[in-house]
Amino acid sequence: MNTYEVPDKQWTNFVDRFSRDHAGWPATIEVLSADAGPQKVAVELPLQGLSFDPDGSRPCTVVIGAGDDPSANLSHTIEMPLHIRVAEADDGTQCTVEIEPARGSKTLLHLHRPA
Repeated sequence: MNTYEVPDKQWTNFVDRFSRDHAGWPATIEVLSADAGPQKVAVELPLQGLSFDPDGSRPCTVVIGAGDDPSANLSHTIEMPLHIRVAEADDGTQCTVEIEPARGSKTLLHLHRPA
């Protein structure tokens, strides 16, 4: 298992590359709430991509897009992220991205190579 933290100055390049490399991979999005425990927001939806917006009405956001069908399509927004961490299997068949915001719950994006 290869784990690393993405330096904040590289977030834009990271999300662009990561989105290209993992487009269509089955994605499970999990929010780790201190109050309610782990909550799955999406299960096994094709990854559309990640985006990073350093400007706009908020100081910063990361958005995860998943789903390729109007009935199963979502965008999950993480406001004011502090850390982006990645854990990748040595064989490249699966990975998890952890996004930790300044306030609120961490988000985990679990991906595995399509069958």
